[in-house]
Amino acid sequence: GENIAAGQGSAEQAVSSWLASPGHCQNIMNPGFTEMGAAYATNPRSAATIYWTQVFGTPR
Repeated sequence: GENIAAGQGSAEQAVSSWLASPGHCQNIMNPGFTEMGAAYATNPRSAATIYWTQVFGTPR
């Protein structure tokens, strides 16, 4: 699974947005995912300036 977001000024704001969205929250709360990675990138020339991603998985 994956969650992405753009424009939130902090990790706390990005996570709050995901938790308020049923589909994104479902990824976070899914007990089938046992591993998670998160990252962000910035681009001051873009409209959003900051981008967030969260990736979920399970080892094989």
